[in-house]
Amino acid sequence: MKMHWCTPLLALAAPVLSLPFKAPRTATASSERAIWLWNSDIIQDDSEVQTFLSKMTSSDHPFQTVLALIDRDMGNAPWESFIKKCNAVGLKVEALMGDKQWIVGGTSEDGPTLEHELNWIKKYQASASSDAKLAGIHLDVEPWALDGFDSNKAEYVSSLVSIVSQVKEVAQPLNLPLGADLPFWANTVECEDSTLDTCLLNNLDYVTFMTYRNTAKSLIGIADPVLKAVKAVDSSIPVWLSVETSSECSDVSLISYAGKTLDNMLGDLKTITTSATKSAGNFAGVAVHSYKDFLALSS
Repeated sequence: MKMHWCTPLLALAAPVLSLPFKAPRTATASSERAIWLWNSDIIQDDSEVQTFLSKMTSSDHPFQTVLALIDRDMGNAPWESFIKKCNAVGLKVEALMGDKQWIVGGTSEDGPTLEHELNWIKKYQASASSDAKLAGIHLDVEPWALDGFDSNKAEYVSSLVSIVSQVKEVAQPLNLPLGADLPFWANTVECEDSTLDTCLLNNLDYVTFMTYRNTAKSLIGIADPVLKAVKAVDSSIPVWLSVETSSECSDVSLISYAGKTLDNMLGDLKTITTSATKSAGNFAGVAVHSYKDFLALSS
């Protein structure tokens, strides 16, 4: 199954560039929580869904957004049922999609093409009832995870810009907000007339930076530059920060909460939220990667 890449996220953040201002958009409320659901096959199992809903609505750590990997092979019925149940308890569900191989015109392990994914979303939204529709599209296309990224950086970044534009052309008529995952060091990568942390904002309704560190202090240190960079371009673009919980990443002891307690992470999230809210009014919340690994954290 497609997984988030975490090993490229060890680079140092670069200084923020001064960038031109553009027209504002409406920001979301701060201090919200989102979670990536890569193993979305669980939505076919009623017992798994009940466990998911219970965990996501816990008074100790309530979530508001689910980024669920869309799956064309299970039909629409499980999705409609799952989204209805999520909506009923205050959880919105966004369509999670992405493949690093889309950057070079291919797919990973015979996976779906970008066009296939977009067609699935259009057909699903057209057929789903109003209480079962997707609430957004979340793009996870990571060219920096390709072996040739360093030597093909300009070409790969240009391809990412084109992909985001293509997805926006579908998302906008459907009134679906579009977000994308970016590394916290995106401000070191040239993109058109600026850098990658801000050059996609014309086609994004929000952005999620993979600020993977496992202490509040270290995460705030790498998050502050990107929060301020986006704010300098458009102070109303919501910016999500994120934490990693996987034990399968390189440098787990540096970037992941795997092996730590849930209480430790939740305490850090409160500190991060307080600091980020004070630092930038465009802070939207913290996303947790991902549900499967989140469950493995001990209390």
